[in-house]
Amino acid sequence: MTGAGLELPRAPGIAALQAFMSALCRDAYACDWADHLEYVLWYALAQGPMTFGRSELDARRLAELRRLADACGAWVTREADGSFRAMPFAAWQDRFASNFELLRMDAPVPPSGGLP
Repeated sequence: MTGAGLELPRAPGIAALQAFMSALCRDAYACDWADHLEYVLWYALAQGPMTFGRSELDARRLAELRRLADACGAWVTREADGSFRAMPFAAWQDRFASNFELLRMDAPVPPSGGLP
């Protein structure tokens, strides 16, 4: 355990969750992790299917995302220094709630440089 998160290599299921989140981002924006990806995907879990960049977060993809997150009881985030952290749901929900108003979920910002 480090701080409020789990080290990725030691937490079962976390690597699979991070890989799936990255795959969703690659489908949408052709990059591994767009800014605020963790917020957009969490929002989609709560709101349901939505367009995400060039792809759709459909019910099937959201169900798999939920299954992976539930299996490890955590959510993967990218920290300001570029490292990844798995935050237990309670800690992540607090972070999400405190930052949500700063984000515009109806139009996720593509990674710097725009779409290829």
